Amino acid sequence: MADTTLLLLHTAITVAIVVGLIVFAKINPVISLVLGALYLGIAAGLGYEGTTTAVTEGFGLLMAEVGLIIGFGVMLGTLLSAMGTLHRVVDGMLRLFGVNRSPYVIGLASGVVFPAIYFDVALVILGPMARSIALRTGLSIAPLAGALAIGLEVALLMVPPGAAALAIAAALDIPLGTMLLWGIPFGIVVIVVSILLHSLLMRFTWSDDKDDDPLTDPEHTGEIAGYGAPAADGPPDAPAATATGQRAPQIDRGGGATAVTQDPQRGTAPAGAGGRGPGRQLPLLVALLPLLVPVLLIVADTSSSAAGVEIAVLGFLGNPVVALLIGLLVGTALAVPSLGRTGVEEVVVRAAGTSGVILLFTGVAGSLGQVIAETNIGDLVAGLFSANAAFPLVLAWLVAALLRLAQGSGSVAAITAAALLAPVVSDLGLPAVLIWLAAASGAAFGGHVTDNTFWIFKTLLGLSVRGTFQVYTVAQGLLSFVGLGAVLVLGVVV
Repeated sequence: MADTTLLLLHTAITVAIVVGLIVFAKINPVISLVLGALYLGIAAGLGYEGTTTAVTEGFGLLMAEVGLIIGFGVMLGTLLSAMGTLHRVVDGMLRLFGVNRSPYVIGLASGVVFPAIYFDVALVILGPMARSIALRTGLSIAPLAGALAIGLEVALLMVPPGAAALAIAAALDIPLGTMLLWGIPFGIVVIVVSILLHSLLMRFTWSDDKDDDPLTDPEHTGEIAGYGAPAADGPPDAPAATATGQRAPQIDRGGGATAVTQDPQRGTAPAGAGGRGPGRQLPLLVALLPLLVPVLLIVADTSSSAAGVEIAVLGFLGNPVVALLIGLLVGTALAVPSLGRTGVEEVVVRAAGTSGVILLFTGVAGSLGQVIAETNIGDLVAGLFSANAAFPLVLAWLVAALLRLAQGSGSVAAITAAALLAPVVSDLGLPAVLIWLAAASGAAFGGHVTDNTFWIFKTLLGLSVRGTFQVYTVAQGLLSFVGLGAVLVLGVVV
């Protein structure tokens, strides 16, 4: 009993060390996680050599499983962003569903259609678009900004190939095809329900006087296309280019239905970025092929395997690494005419830099997981929570939520919670996907001033601090609870 208590105490101390180093000492999460893993290994009795071996092996094993997938996924998403495909998808959905449903359009487009586009990149693209829709239609910015916060968090944590979703699933040994089959419908449900609840709440709590900040409003700072500074080569009232070199949607008020018109230059590279200037746009379905091809290959392979049919060629093409590589090659071929070879190379290099940071953190999360796997901590946790299937799901949610509140990063919170529970998943009798979705839901809870994205939201969307709490903290908090409820329902049904 004493040994059991001591091991659990060391586990709690490890979590406290990681959080304390990140929050109070301001040490990078990568270094903090390695230090926590080293402490736990030594304290749990692995010895000095055994601890360092577990740390390095855990890093290598996780990188072997997910490294290329994350790298190719981030490159693919960045390439689609540079081609302007996300703008075109949102424009098309707005024309189809109408601007009054624009919160759902923005939430679903950012959360389910383009999870490969990294959080900050998608925010820079869609943030000005959300403000532009609000300014030009008279809609409140609150439900639009809240929908963006919800959709981007789902894309990061719950829908592959979102970077954190891949890292969590790798720690829990979940195949990418299984992630797609679970993550996409789960993401759609939680996005729609969360946006509905947030929009209803904002009717009672939102105040333009208190929550909008005119000093940072993009209408005044020139961050919104069509407002502020004009385009360099256009008339004084011409739409200005956004930070991504693309132009914001133009709301067409003519006729009965409200629509967003196409910009002839969208999908081309900004001047000076290696592009060749305006060119003929690809049909949207063709522009989406870099994303559709790998998804179809992976799902086809997963479905055939589930049906007991093994097709060697399909197994090869449906391998996540091969499928994403094919998608990246297709995207490169489609991007060269508009971005030019130099522009495509710049995009790939930029994406490689982004994925490098993600990969480093993902690897050290594997180090912590390996240390836990080589101690008796996993068996102890499994024994504590095997009496009720809901307990480990709530535990995964709670650990991730506390970590998010303490240090701000949803990725750090979700991956750490998954790494702590990964060694005991097989003993709990629960599908690993439920642990993943529970940890991801918890990691969406309570992002606030310790999260750098909180301040990006404030500035980019022109909000006060109070307003940012309402459309970022509150919106993602609702998402977190909706996700937990959906996971608990799945835990009963599955």
